[in-house]
Amino acid sequence: MEINKKFFQDIFKTISYSLFKFLYKKIDKVSDEKNNSEIQINNIKKNVDLKYHLYVVNNGRLYTDRINDTAVIIKNEVIEKVSFQFRVINSRVYNANIRKNIVFSKGTPRIQKRINGSVLSLLTGGGGNNNYWHWLFDVIPRLAICQEIISLDKINLFLLPSNKNKFQKETLDILKIYENRQISSEDYRHIICDKLYITTHPVAISDDVTKDSQNIPTWVSKWLKKTFLTESNKNFPKKIFIDRSDSTSNVNYLRTIQNEEEVKNYLSRIGFKIIRLGDYSFKDQVSIFNSADVIAGLHGAGFANIVFSKPNTKIIELKKKSHAGKEIENLAKSNNLSYKALKFDSPDSHENQFGHINVSIKELEKNIN
Repeated sequence: MEINKKFFQDIFKTISYSLFKFLYKKIDKVSDEKNNSEIQINNIKKNVDLKYHLYVVNNGRLYTDRINDTAVIIKNEVIEKVSFQFRVINSRVYNANIRKNIVFSKGTPRIQKRINGSVLSLLTGGGGNNNYWHWLFDVIPRLAICQEIISLDKINLFLLPSNKNKFQKETLDILKIYENRQISSEDYRHIICDKLYITTHPVAISDDVTKDSQNIPTWVSKWLKKTFLTESNKNFPKKIFIDRSDSTSNVNYLRTIQNEEEVKNYLSRIGFKIIRLGDYSFKDQVSIFNSADVIAGLHGAGFANIVFSKPNTKIIELKKKSHAGKEIENLAKSNNLSYKALKFDSPDSHENQFGHINVSIKELEKNIN
């Protein structure tokens, strides 16, 4: 029964792809972007040695699968530098050769939606859909790049990975990008507009996305502080433990502390406040991390907030021994924070971030004291 179902699904997909290719024409070329009068390329320097580009494409077209691939298209030709096709190889993410982009093999199998006016795309891959870390570092910094060339007030619509999460709504409100100027790739996977604005990736500078994501450019941290850090009249705790019980990874049992209650009880006894970030507004999260002197927690996206911490704040990351990633460590060091990783055994020996650990209270006590 399952075999028959898959057989008919494959036939439907084949017919569907052929129909859309007939409707929107086959895509088989990479644009000669420097010699195309419909493409304007603006150069932006953020650091002395870090250069970005803002592309302005007349009658620009965009297609995305919302996870791995996004293609920026002009007259059925793909614009290479602002398109991406993320592929996982040996647990690492790479931006593959442009010819691997899905549009070359499957076309653009969604109804194209015409948008009058200008659109700035903030699409960045599947991580930007719901993940707080990727939203802060991969998505909204594109606004800072774009602002170097054109005021955001002159952009009609902003194409977002998603705009449903609380943190997305709150950050966009602060940025004065209100709902009437937002469109989501959930509903707009294939668009064409009068002017399409799109920047190169704020973090993924090379094709080795995993390497780049562990080294957030310092200008991004500075921009986030300048944009979101304000004085608060609330009193927040000086020592916090990040409770991840509402995290997707926790709920799906992908990454947990197996003796979490024991860890929480110990930390509570020595003056830590257990903080579940989803219970707080984005503004309060910024203030909580700016007020704290010591921040501890299991590896996770909530540590993105350490960009708002004061210099010399103590950061204690709990993680499995085999996890090779240094994104939180490097973020802490680039923001002049005091970082310590406490590593524990896990049944999962892979180098990725997923797996479960059992935290030694004795080890925790030794390092915190």
